[in-house]
Amino acid sequence: MGDIVLLVDDLQTSCAIPHCRICHEAEFESCKSLEAPCACSGTVKFAHRDCIQRWCNEKGNTTCEICLQNYEPGYSAPSRKCEMIEPMTIRDSLEIPRREHDPENQELGGIAERATAGAEEYSHCSSAADRSASCCRFLALTVSSCSSYYA
Repeated sequence: MGDIVLLVDDLQTSCAIPHCRICHEAEFESCKSLEAPCACSGTVKFAHRDCIQRWCNEKGNTTCEICLQNYEPGYSAPSRKCEMIEPMTIRDSLEIPRREHDPENQELGGIAERATAGAEEYSHCSSAADRSASCCRFLALTVSSCSSYYA
């Protein structure tokens, strides 16, 4: 077997060139210089001042999420606005008031009682028969509308 020789004299590694950890631009690609704003090291050590300030404005504080250190002096964050969230109880809205116990709706209760008494006359018409009749009407209307559509 022959030996394999690999020459790496002119090879530049991407980690030798510092990049901004926010916008990912290399230092030579941007006219802005890179800074080390916190105690981070390695590939996340450098960032543009404008990128760090924009990130501080967006998140609302000046603490690095990686190393948990404050950024060097000169960075600021806007004060957070306190939003009042009013608590809301939904339990009351789920209760359905009963009409027959409401003194204002006594006439509605009387109407319901008369309707119930009238239904006793037609006891041979059960709710199952009503449902099947409704189903038959629905099918008849559907078939007739489809046949007129395709005709």
